[in-house]
Amino acid sequence: MLVWQPSFAKEALTTQYSQSELLKNWALSHCLALVYKDDVVKNDARATASAYLEYGKQSVEIYHEIDEIAKKYSGLKYNGSISSDFNTMKCIDFIHDSELNELIERRVEK
Repeated sequence: MLVWQPSFAKEALTTQYSQSELLKNWALSHCLALVYKDDVVKNDARATASAYLEYGKQSVEIYHEIDEIAKKYSGLKYNGSISSDFNTMKCIDFIHDSELNELIERRVEK
């Protein structure tokens, strides 16, 4: 017997993230907004970045510094066995970047 479970909207976990996690989430969302040209994806990534910014308690300067690192990654050219821009991969690599992580560790206000 199949039982249908209705789908309910779930509250985002945004309020449960640490300030460091909020910055990394903002960084990923911002990077996705930079690399994708499709308006639906770009607008969703921008809205997501805005939400993380809203919950963050960091100075605007750190967001500018993160943006500079994100721009480096968004301009990279990746190659693979299939033809792709690998934009998502660029952003995943970006959030694991030592420069980004050191910046967040050094500058985050708890």
